[in-house]
Order: sequence, then C-alpha cells, then structure tokens
Amino acid sequence: MRQAERRALRNRAARSAVRTHVKNAANAVASTAPDAAEAVSAAVRALDKAAQKGIVHRNAAARRKSRLMSRLYRLTAAPPVTEAAAPTTKTPTRRAAASRTGTRTRKTAGSSTSTSSRARRATT
Repeated sequence: MRQAERRALRNRAARSAVRTHVKNAANAVASTAPDAAEAVSAAVRALDKAAQKGIVHRNAAARRKSRLMSRLYRLTAAPPVTEAAAPTTKTPTRRAAASRTGTRTRKTAGSSTSTSSRARRATT
C-alpha cells in the first residue's frame, strides 16, 4: 500500500470523527441539552487536533469553532426573546433621519463649503 493511500485513509477517518463531534455539538446546542458545553468542548478539541495535523484547514477549523461557540453563547447568555418583548419597529439612525429631512451629513471630498454657498458664489 502506498504512503498516500495510508494517509488518505487516516485523514478520512479523522475528518469523519471531526464531523461527528461537530454534528453532536450542534444538535446538543439546538436542543438546549444540559451537556451542550461539554459537546462543544469536545468538538473544539477535535477541530484543533485536525487543524494541527493538516486534515482540516486552520481557518476552516477556526470558523467552525466560532460558529459553535456563538450558538452556545446565545443559548446560555441571552434569554429567549418573546413576541411581546421584541421591538416591532426600528428607530431610524441619524444618517437615515438626515437623508429624509434633506440635510447634508457629509461633505464631498476636498470641499469645505456646503452646496448652498457654492450656488451663491456661482450667481455673484
């Protein structure tokens, strides 16, 4: 058996184990299981080992870990939002409010005067 074939078999088994850990962690977080933190920890450990061995790219492992941790954080830190507590409308931002009233919020590059003073200078 060639070396590449042996490594491919080893990598396939390790990648499958990583996927299983990540799937178990995602299911635990989605079902709000009490052992969700342990499942996420096991998945993070498996992703780190796979990234260290080069089985999974390190940025892909970091991305997956980040997504799992954010799901876990939302589960543990944030209370569930009910319909009554959720805001129904967004308050307008300063830029959106300024654009509706017609006032100018930003000057164009290189100009220090507003449009109205430019128009006055052009007519005089």
